[in-house]
Amino acid sequence: MLDVYLVDDDPDVLASLKWMLEGLGIRTRGFVSAADFLQSVDLAKPAVAVLDVQMPDMDGMSLLDALLASPTPIVPLMLTGHGNIAMAVKAIQRGAMDFLEKPVDGDKLQQLLKKASALALERADTQTQAAVRASRLASLSPREVDVMHRVLEGKLNKTIAAELFISQRTVEIHRKNLLEKMAVNNVAELAFVLSGMPK
Repeated sequence: MLDVYLVDDDPDVLASLKWMLEGLGIRTRGFVSAADFLQSVDLAKPAVAVLDVQMPDMDGMSLLDALLASPTPIVPLMLTGHGNIAMAVKAIQRGAMDFLEKPVDGDKLQQLLKKASALALERADTQTQAAVRASRLASLSPREVDVMHRVLEGKLNKTIAAELFISQRTVEIHRKNLLEKMAVNNVAELAFVLSGMPK
């Protein structure tokens, strides 16, 4: 299971949760404020964050918004001692995976953390693939991009050559180069990669 970040301004709750989770073999890091969490954590790494809703200065809902405003794979769970249905719905609509009330049930939390860990790894993988895809696209020349769009539309080399006022041989070279740069073998694979699906 991934690391679990606990953010709660109540030191007793923090210590209790930390003790419970570490007893289950789950690595945890505790933070007494949203600011402390944001300054200390690498948001690019997959993890799970359990956020207390009611905290001074920046509360849990504001921290949830700040967290999800960045492209992070961290999966947040909300925790509160004074919850209601409207608050729970709001948190989940904003992007929390679940909403828990104190005192939290250890077995339920463990199951949720497993699910959240799997989701965080999935998000990290998706973000990595997106970054690789963007890097490969950025390596294409403007002419290769022109050819790529037309190839994806299903146009023949002859048609592309006529539209771009270049020779068919030049189209073939651009086509070969763009497939190599995108690390695919054919147009079908290129379409999959650009749609965000694995090859």
